[in-house]
Amino acid sequence: MSSPEPEPTLDVARGDVALSKHLKNSLNVLKSKADDPEFSAMVDEIISGRRSLRDTFTSPVFSRVLDPLVAQAAEHYENLSEEEREELARTGERQFEEMRRQEAEAAASGREPDGPDDPDGDFDDENWLR
Repeated sequence: MSSPEPEPTLDVARGDVALSKHLKNSLNVLKSKADDPEFSAMVDEIISGRRSLRDTFTSPVFSRVLDPLVAQAAEHYENLSEEEREELARTGERQFEEMRRQEAEAAASGREPDGPDDPDGDFDDENWLR
């Protein structure tokens, strides 16, 4: 029996598996928030490794969906206190540390990393896309 193919790592993650997973989770969240079939198809191509995330940044489809969401997230962030921003940063760092720990343990044992099946599982504490 052969081992499963490794999940493609996104080009912009530069080999950082945890960052790639986080970006894929983020794309899935955006896909779930956007009622745009063209954007959904693009996200599926990116996640599967058939398309580069870097090359889609200039796509009108990407801009059409992301521009209003980014503006909304930026406004939310600007309204946070300095303490809330610092806590948000600490939370993100803890999440990345945990993802990297799980990846390292999985690689050492030859198994898939543990983690939620929920595509936006690392966004449970804060929903930027209200």
